[in-house]
Amino acid sequence: MKTKLYILALFLMALAACKQQPSKAYVTNLDSNDSLSIELGNSKMINYHSERLGIDISYPSFLRHQYLEEDQMEVFMTDDVSLSFMVKHLNDEFLRSPGQTMTGMGAELLEAGDDYSIHTGQDGDLEYYGKVMEDSTRFITVILRYDPRHTEAVEPLRQLVRDYKP
Repeated sequence: MKTKLYILALFLMALAACKQQPSKAYVTNLDSNDSLSIELGNSKMINYHSERLGIDISYPSFLRHQYLEEDQMEVFMTDDVSLSFMVKHLNDEFLRSPGQTMTGMGAELLEAGDDYSIHTGQDGDLEYYGKVMEDSTRFITVILRYDPRHTEAVEPLRQLVRDYKP
């Protein structure tokens, strides 16, 4: 009888252990921060050379490259996150630098150096974080756009924008 009770107790303990929370990767009702964090954590960096822009780009594999007609832009995106790379040559006709344009649209200037500036702002329902770099022939702009629900989860992507050098 004691053996049967012992086996029953072991069975009940094993059953209780099985009722623990599943890992977040298998939970079906994640909020967007958790699901994006999982995608970022499972992604690899892809190196891409843009012939159109004349720059090298590294982006996480969960973002998908969008082929656009626009010859001065490369976009990598998923549902509510995008990473855009743009080049404007100094001999192109424009009235303002990309940094001045962002500031004119209400962006906050976070940081400025001799050859770069970092901005943050809101465009409709999306927030953005951008870096504008200037070399002797062009402006290179990198902009991360994301749903505000992802503010914490996109920190690695903000770091990628901050650290980007052509």
